[in-house]
Amino acid sequence: MHCAILSGMIELGGGDDRRQRLRRLDDCLTLLEQAHELELTVVTDAMAAAISARVPSVRAGMLIADAIEEVLREQEPYMVQVRPEVSRRIRRRRDPFDVRLLLQRR
Repeated sequence: MHCAILSGMIELGGGDDRRQRLRRLDDCLTLLEQAHELELTVVTDAMAAAISARVPSVRAGMLIADAIEEVLREQEPYMVQVRPEVSRRIRRRRDPFDVRLLLQRR
């Protein structure tokens, strides 16, 4: 009943672009999270049909929590890697914070 509404959110169309793929995976994650909020505990046939094209390891009957983990695992390669700055200035912490310090920098 709710699954028909939720599965309509996932567009199974193409798009090889990295950003497009990540969006489709995010749609899968949203579907699963909303199902979880509706107190569903297992992936239904309709949900599996909508998601498995993007995340083949998601199957009907598996726990929604496990399916969410599978989608997150699929998203990992598409996530932006944050590189540490090469030259990063270390700020000294001053306690307590004094707004006058900011005003002096003008």
